[in-house]
Amino acid sequence: MSRPLLVFLDSQSSRTPGLVSALELDGWAVRCLHGDKLQDFLQTGLAPALLLLDLTAPGETGKTLARMLRQRQPRLPVVALSEDTAAPTDGGGHLLDIQAYLDPAQTDGVLVASLRSYLPEGDRRPSDDLFGDLLAELDTPAPLGPPDPFAFFNPLAPLELTPLPGEGAEEGSTVAISERGRLPVPSVKVPPVLLSEHLVPAAPRPAEPLGEAEFTFSSISGLEDPFGWSEEAVPVSPPPARPVPSPRPAPPGAIEEYGNYFLLEKIAVGGMAELFKAQQRGVQGFQKIVAIKRILPHFSDNEDFVTMFIDEAKLAAQLTHPNIVQIFDLGKAGSSYYIAMEYVNGRDLRTLLKKVREHGLPFPEQVAAFVVMKVAAALDYAHRKRGFDDRELKLVHRDISPQNVILSAEGAVKLVDFGIAKAASKASNTLAGALKGKLLYMSPEQATGQPLDNRSDLYSLGLVLFELLTGERCFQADSELGVLDKVRQGRIADLATLNPSISREMAAIVNRALQKSVDHRYPSARFLERDLRDYLQRLGTPVTEHDVADYVQVLLNGTRVQLQTLLAARFPVPSSPASGSHRALGEGSGPQSALPGVSVVPPQESAPQAPAPAALRPRWLLPLILALATLLVILMAMGRWA
Repeated sequence: MSRPLLVFLDSQSSRTPGLVSALELDGWAVRCLHGDKLQDFLQTGLAPALLLLDLTAPGETGKTLARMLRQRQPRLPVVALSEDTAAPTDGGGHLLDIQAYLDPAQTDGVLVASLRSYLPEGDRRPSDDLFGDLLAELDTPAPLGPPDPFAFFNPLAPLELTPLPGEGAEEGSTVAISERGRLPVPSVKVPPVLLSEHLVPAAPRPAEPLGEAEFTFSSISGLEDPFGWSEEAVPVSPPPARPVPSPRPAPPGAIEEYGNYFLLEKIAVGGMAELFKAQQRGVQGFQKIVAIKRILPHFSDNEDFVTMFIDEAKLAAQLTHPNIVQIFDLGKAGSSYYIAMEYVNGRDLRTLLKKVREHGLPFPEQVAAFVVMKVAAALDYAHRKRGFDDRELKLVHRDISPQNVILSAEGAVKLVDFGIAKAASKASNTLAGALKGKLLYMSPEQATGQPLDNRSDLYSLGLVLFELLTGERCFQADSELGVLDKVRQGRIADLATLNPSISREMAAIVNRALQKSVDHRYPSARFLERDLRDYLQRLGTPVTEHDVADYVQVLLNGTRVQLQTLLAARFPVPSSPASGSHRALGEGSGPQSALPGVSVVPPQESAPQAPAPAALRPRWLLPLILALATLLVILMAMGRWA
């Protein structure tokens, strides 16, 4: 049976012979091609099972051959030896489809093991046949004679298996197995061992006197030869049975046991995945509450989505920031992949906005600025993140929306879902013309399929801030096509019309984030975070996570009256974006919250403010004065001339 053919386009380096030998031992028939041998191989018409392409070799000859072989065999797998995983172009200027990239710095054994999966099923050698060729040839029986006590030190001595008298062996027979001069081996005496619970005692031999060259520890009184073979019956006790581990008790209310986790509660179901609250169990009663995101069963066989799902885990696992949900594990249970991530006990902004509309009260401007400031800090970290190889990830989230921003019960802000994030190191690429993300929160360049950078995320974050301040989505139309047209045109609704009480400074921040031209937006999330922090500091009383936690608790569990009380006492509407003064409250001590665990502190009397500076002159006044002065000088000159 012929071996599968592996074509190796090598760089003629010094390690090529060793790698070729290792591949041939593993079952491949290797053809090394380089230079003028390429055309000769094409004329043979052979169909290789694998093409191993060394991208470190100079020139484009190998890539040209890869393109020609792919035209002949469209399903031919191509594996590249290269540290750079960027897809190369073939001789025709098209991207060359590479199934796998192998690091050329790895050893030959590691490279051969990586290529073993490309062997056809019938040609893969099981582990017990790896050394079968050593036992293929049997030499003639060696002549009988006294054993050589120095045979162990003879490097050319064959391996002799001398069975002792017993069942299935003739006394004194010797079988010599040739080692082909590879390794020095000693002469080994093999006792007859029967596959039974006890050893069968052999017939006793008459004692023979020790010769001068023979020595054993047993000849010395009081010592026992540890290497001596006892021919007495030695009972062999069966190995103790291993205790069967008892099944782990499921916690109360568990839905199912999934891998190393117990699923406790279904949190949400999306278009292609579902999210669970789960409990991880470990040794000595270790427990941890996590969130499990797993692929829906009918998408488990979709290779494109599975690749995108794995990309999400690989990207998010590299991000460690207090405002980004941490990824703990990527695994597979049964036929479905899952991601184990940090569990956040809270609600997303979409749920909170629904409660805001039910109460009919605006989202506090200070809380909106605090939340968006934390998300901007997370985006600034993600945009500047470098990978394990110290290269820039150039990551763009592409799905900034209220659904992906969570406020915990403690007031922490968390950004989630990097499922469709765009990065330079991702294995899966977006098809041309395909839109990924939520239409209502896309940037104009994202909606038109243009290349994206970090400023696209800032536009989407500006839309989230717009919705928090107004309670309405920025783009509204009768159909999705109408919404898409507004998104592409960048037609922003009037912020002051929807919320007349918004401060001028906050309106300026939103307007800069929502500029249609990317060059007119914030250059990075760091500048958006800075403006929001400066705005909150000018208000006087700082907003903390405790304030956010109190607001979320009252919004979800309190009444409308309790929410009004909290807004008036803790989050008054700023009257001026520059002075930081607040709207005056009624006389008397502030009302107390009726919701347990939330205290409403009345605002302290503000310190006397310095008199406001004079109003700035209009910009057109100075040019007008200069024009009049120039005209007056001209008239005077004309009068003197006359």
